[in-house]
Amino acid sequence: MFESQLEPVDAEAGSFLPDEFEVGNGDAWPHFVRAWLIAQRAQNTVRTYATAELQWRQFCAGRSLHPLEARRGDVDDWRGHVTATGGFHGRPASANTVRLKLAAVSSLYAYLVGEDILASSPAAHIKRPRGGDFSATAALDTGQAAKFLAAAEGLGELAYVAMRILLGRGLRATELVSLDVEDVRQHFGHVTLTVTHKGGKRQELPLSPGTGHLVSEYIGERAAGPLLVNAVGGRLSYWDLYNLTVRVSRRARVGLDVTPHVLRASHATIYLDQAGAQIDRLQDGLGHASLNNTKAYDRGAGTLSRLASVATAVEDAFLLG
Repeated sequence: MFESQLEPVDAEAGSFLPDEFEVGNGDAWPHFVRAWLIAQRAQNTVRTYATAELQWRQFCAGRSLHPLEARRGDVDDWRGHVTATGGFHGRPASANTVRLKLAAVSSLYAYLVGEDILASSPAAHIKRPRGGDFSATAALDTGQAAKFLAAAEGLGELAYVAMRILLGRGLRATELVSLDVEDVRQHFGHVTLTVTHKGGKRQELPLSPGTGHLVSEYIGERAAGPLLVNAVGGRLSYWDLYNLTVRVSRRARVGLDVTPHVLRASHATIYLDQAGAQIDRLQDGLGHASLNNTKAYDRGAGTLSRLASVATAVEDAFLLG
């Protein structure tokens, strides 16, 4: 078996490939995996699949097992391993995380069967957790969000601007790090970001006045290049942003582990908790193709109040009549 470091190569779709995925050392597995990843159309899918494959391969290495020799029982055991330790910092993973990782490995082996490399897939009949409308992703309440942003401000301009956008606009981490300075503009009195959502859909999204001002100040005199830059002026990578969010989380101590996706969920749940919130507007801003995806975040105090009002209205109809 072989060791690897999983890092993004560049921002082009289909190019998120581990550097060590080159044919060599007599093992064809890296070649097979590279071909499978190249066959994926979306960068987000490539990133998710590459991460899952690395974790599966490391699990196999721990058993002195080559992935081409894996059997159904090995994949079943890996599912248990991911469920128990595949979450943030080795904690139990959500059903969605388990489902995505199993989908990746199932896709890989289906590709190998389709290319006549294997006769059958060890992941063909693996049971995946069922999905539902409820989102298991943790979310900050308003007090925690304020504390989190105060901690981000203490870490400097980059951290504060990035966290303000993630929490205030609800962008995916991949959407934020792919933004260029040219994607920011003044339009009808708003500072806007032209974001590329999943599937390549482009959308202009306005920032709040406060965050818009911060972004303009952060850009300064720059006229081109990546919006978020690292210490040497290069584009901030997905993992850079992820690790920056974790640093802020540790500093903030808000009672839960915060990742970019937690901030996206917090954006949604905080908005839906406000009086007069309109879920279709949130759906549009989050770039969800289906309203069901947005409804998964509708689980705060506002939801309970709305459901309670339904029960109260029904009971009032027959108890007070």
